[in-house]
Amino acid sequence: MTNPNPAPGWYPAPHANNEQRYWDGVQWLEPQQPSTPMTPEAATVAVPTAALPNDVPTKEYPAGPSTTVDASVPVDGTSAKKSKKKGWIIGGSIAAGVILIGGVANAVGGAGSNNVADEKPSTSTVTAEQTVEEPEPAVMVAVPDVTGLTATEALVALSAAGLNPPVLTTLADPLAKVLATSPAAGTEVEEGTEITLTLEEKPKLTVAQENAIRSAQNYLDFTGFSRSGLIGQLEYEGFSTEDATFAVDNAGADWNLEAAEKAQSYLDFSSFSRDGLYGQLEYEGFLPSEIEYGLAAVGY
Repeated sequence: MTNPNPAPGWYPAPHANNEQRYWDGVQWLEPQQPSTPMTPEAATVAVPTAALPNDVPTKEYPAGPSTTVDASVPVDGTSAKKSKKKGWIIGGSIAAGVILIGGVANAVGGAGSNNVADEKPSTSTVTAEQTVEEPEPAVMVAVPDVTGLTATEALVALSAAGLNPPVLTTLADPLAKVLATSPAAGTEVEEGTEITLTLEEKPKLTVAQENAIRSAQNYLDFTGFSRSGLIGQLEYEGFSTEDATFAVDNAGADWNLEAAEKAQSYLDFSSFSRDGLYGQLEYEGFLPSEIEYGLAAVGY
């Protein structure tokens, strides 16, 4: 069914001598009188583009008579209202229901100082204090004198001094004597410095020397011998004095320990006085210092 009432808009009102009045589709709405009359010049207001939707162009409309309408009046027939304190002034004489909002400028600000695009981000420079740690002074140590020690003994001494000794290869003899070190003994170097060892080369043995050494080690494993006594035993076995002496000196014996072992074997066999045991060890070929060590080891 067609609605006989005209669409909401501004029309000449018959009850008001054909003055412009707003028809909301049901009834005529009386205008609200402004506190200050509007002049024709002030009634022409340009609506900023930023205050209207994107699809509403910016235009200027000539104002009609100084008639004002409360902005709380809806243009679409709804009952929503604005606060009087925040009311907007709407100029009259607008054709086809187009409403000109005069107070939009208050929403966007006159000078544009609130425009976010115009605001420049503040920048600040922060200088962080950089802490430069001073390197710790190097720890200096003296290279110990390890000449004359075996390779194994030298490695232990150098490690204890805080130095870095080389690793012995499988070709190196751990019992070879150290002839020199690099850096030399007594040199001040940084802790952890690698030390190079110069080892005594193992002589190439003859068959007779190898057999003499093996025979001498077997005798030492069996009982205590003095150096001279073991040389005589190898000579008795048929080795030359030269080969027997070479074998005894390279069998790895500690003659003090051999004297103590021989003294204990005599006491295990029979009772001896100190003088008697001393004479017996002397007969075996031990040196006086070795005999004294052996007697002290068994309690004499």
